Amino acid sequence: MAVTVAEFKTRFPEFDTAAEATVQMFLDDAVVILNEVYWGVKYDLGLSYYTAHHLLLASKSSSGAGGSVSPVAGRSVDGVSVSFATAGLNTTGDQFYSSTIYGQRYLALVDSLGVPAFVI
Repeated sequence: MAVTVAEFKTRFPEFDTAAEATVQMFLDDAVVILNEVYWGVKYDLGLSYYTAHHLLLASKSSSGAGGSVSPVAGRSVDGVSVSFATAGLNTTGDQFYSSTIYGQRYLALVDSLGVPAFVI
């Protein structure tokens, strides 16, 4: 079963102002990326958190507030300096998903799935 825009917005009311077409687009992307058989009963939850992560990053990017999606590695106050951990950052790794609370929850769900079995 796929998540509807209404169900998504019920789970994440912070996205109430997001255009329905935009939310649907990211839900559709998630359906293509995540395997329903592998995710089992956690499929809708995985779709939701995956979508929320990407939707948040897209909204930050479109508003010009994208900044870094890397974790903060250091900061200073008077010199107003911030440095980000960027080593090995890519759009499929843990660092990318760790950049939002939704991505962190998505990673926790992925970890809870266990190791997939492969048929040879």
